[in-house]
Amino acid sequence: MTDTTDTCTLCDLPIRGDPVTADDDANGDGAASQSETDATDAAGETFCCRGCLEVYRTLGDADPEAVSADDLEDASDGDADRRDVPEDAETAFLAVDGMHCTACEAFLETTARAGEGVYDAEASYTTEMLKVSYDGSKTDEEALAESVSRLGYRASVPEVGTAAAEEERFGRDELRTVLGVLGAMSVMMIYVLFLYPSYLGIYSESFLYEPATHVIVFVPIPLLSTIVVFLVGYPIVRSAYVSLRAGTPSMDVLIAGGALASYAYSMYVVATGGVVIYFDVAVAIVAVVTLGDFVQRRVKRRALGSIGDLDFDRVRSARVRDAAGTHEVDVDALEPGDEVVVKRGERVPLDGTVVDGEAAVDEALVTGESVPETRGPGDAVIGGSVATDGRLVVRVGERAASTYDRLLAQLWNVQSGSGGTQRLADTIAALFVPFVLALALVVAGGWLLTGAPVREALTIGVSVLVVSCPCSFGLATPVAVAAGVSRAADDGVLVTNTDAVASLADVDVVAFDKTGTLTEGRMRVTDVAVDDATERDVLRYAAAIEREANHPVADAVVGHADERGVRTSGERTLASDGGAAVTDGATDDGDAAADSLRVADFEERRRGAIGTVDGARVLVGHPDLFAGEDWTVPGAVSRAVTSAQDDGAIATVVGWGGRARGVLAARDTPRDDWRETVEALARDGREIVVVTGDDQSRVSQFEAHPDVADVFAGVLPQAKAAVVERLRGAEGTVAMVGDGTNDAPALAAADLGVAFASGTELATEAADATVTEGGLRSVRRLFGIATTTRSRVRQNFAWALGYNVITLPLAALGLVDPLLAAIAMAASSLLVVANSARSYRLDE
Repeated sequence: MTDTTDTCTLCDLPIRGDPVTADDDANGDGAASQSETDATDAAGETFCCRGCLEVYRTLGDADPEAVSADDLEDASDGDADRRDVPEDAETAFLAVDGMHCTACEAFLETTARAGEGVYDAEASYTTEMLKVSYDGSKTDEEALAESVSRLGYRASVPEVGTAAAEEERFGRDELRTVLGVLGAMSVMMIYVLFLYPSYLGIYSESFLYEPATHVIVFVPIPLLSTIVVFLVGYPIVRSAYVSLRAGTPSMDVLIAGGALASYAYSMYVVATGGVVIYFDVAVAIVAVVTLGDFVQRRVKRRALGSIGDLDFDRVRSARVRDAAGTHEVDVDALEPGDEVVVKRGERVPLDGTVVDGEAAVDEALVTGESVPETRGPGDAVIGGSVATDGRLVVRVGERAASTYDRLLAQLWNVQSGSGGTQRLADTIAALFVPFVLALALVVAGGWLLTGAPVREALTIGVSVLVVSCPCSFGLATPVAVAAGVSRAADDGVLVTNTDAVASLADVDVVAFDKTGTLTEGRMRVTDVAVDDATERDVLRYAAAIEREANHPVADAVVGHADERGVRTSGERTLASDGGAAVTDGATDDGDAAADSLRVADFEERRRGAIGTVDGARVLVGHPDLFAGEDWTVPGAVSRAVTSAQDDGAIATVVGWGGRARGVLAARDTPRDDWRETVEALARDGREIVVVTGDDQSRVSQFEAHPDVADVFAGVLPQAKAAVVERLRGAEGTVAMVGDGTNDAPALAAADLGVAFASGTELATEAADATVTEGGLRSVRRLFGIATTTRSRVRQNFAWALGYNVITLPLAALGLVDPLLAAIAMAASSLLVVANSARSYRLDE
């Protein structure tokens, strides 16, 4: 295999080994002709896999870069500040506590880049993580975390594989929320008992000037309000500060401005002997926003976790073989050319080539290929794959990189971007915040110029700030989404990315992974063909041998034998000849089997296994294995093998006595409701696409369905995200449904990613929604929930905008005092909540 530094024309990723070109197309009639209108001439272009070639032929006209720029508007302008990072730079992912909005991203990035030895830094409010590229000889992860821990931000190295750091962060938020709610309730209780009755004329105003009343009211209220505003509300105040410092004012500027203005004005009144105070406004604003933030963070943390915790399956150490023997080293210390030993059940640490040994290698975690492939000397293996049987010695490749690590890096790049709803809120804030601040100053100044007393002018200015406090704006999306999330949970879907669900009802393309998504993700024997033997004998001998193997097809054979009452799972004892004596269990009718199977001289071969069962030499495996062993293969068996392979199944031949006796056809069976799901989504005008790492022979039934527009087979995991981008460029909004680690970058890159909880943890972390029960039916329901949620978000924004259009002029004219402004603000928020909480009516 030839190493190259070429990049794929479609996905721009490095090409491992020999590139795929149009001249290499083995499809004969050519997939290029499948869509002459949309196809692009791929002559002269190079690709990392055949899947990328077919995607380029079908969708090559689309320009995903232009679409991305159009969708994200100017969001990519921040890339201009990115610095060049050397190839040998080290990367750290730090968990950051205290990130409150996207303005925190800019502040943390600026702070981190100022550190010694730091090349570049990227922060993500979505994942509450900071990615830092740095010179390992000048600094380390602990020093980086310490350098950015200021102004209330706390950065730390995640404790991989544990929940300790997450529990600590969650505990601080929980404590702050409890203090805010209890403090606000205490202040409001005093208002209800003393101040509100006086303001409404129930008590005379002189009642508030009595010494006892004055102590009971005007001592605890300022103290409690100070605690709530400055301790509980510190993240809000800090966020407002950093957003102003970064030159991108956020909604927190108005929230903090309203709370601080009410607080400062009330302190001034108390200090000058007045009794009309608005501490209630200040604490209510802080408590409501803090509680809302807590709920949002709780959902997000439970669902997203942190990028630092995603590398639970990364190989940390490797067993190196050299002249001195075999010894264990850190994976980071491996160099190109080093030889590492990979035992049965272990992961290959880095991409490389097998130099010794033979094993079936499971690459499903990385490639999505449902069946392990046997790898021997000279074969390339992927970092992150698992040697399911046997032992391998792998020479580390020239790039000394792991495909799994590249997937993690790619996942960060696509997942850490801002969502559509967040960008909308930021856009509104950038225009609305300066306008309101300027309006409050102009109104207060205008009243002063007209001769109004200073207190009256300040009161009107504060009323403008309070009445415009964007609680209804802030609640418009999260409350509607919370209702949608709750309904989705009832239907078996855990929603993890609120932005995606709130804004993506109009999905144009639904791209499905095959293995574990449209299919069950495990092999099953579906057909048994025999020649000169009974089906029971074929299953008995095959199951006895396959029970000693570690392979998905072997599991399928044993499982099928068990289902048919041909059991070999009874008590296993060591036979006198060194084999394993296996006694049949009960049959399906409950009768005990009279015979026992004795397996001796078991040997794993390339693409199969051989052993002695009750004195008979039994061979089980790929048809080519029989030719290599010079065993006779009758014509009926050959025809059964061809039929199974043409139908997309894996043919396992079983024989004894030097002759093949039967064929077991195994396949990854489709989910029962895959057709119903495809048809339901297609009826709504969505285009259905299948993107899989499996080869073309295993997707024929999906290609044949009239509602499936395209099937892209053989797509490498790194290229799946590029396929999603290309689909977006050609068709519009894209939803990706998958379950494997190989799907994670594509799930994160899609406008809406849906993962199955039965898949890998990395996939569910990358997705916007995770199906915990209900299968594909829940996927269908999710689209209906998204449509209703988006509609309610729009209604809420319309009400919030209308509210401000009406109330701001009234406040500027002095017709609304701070108390009425606070009541109006609360009423607006309640209407938003009530609209969002309405029941969902969804069609099945």
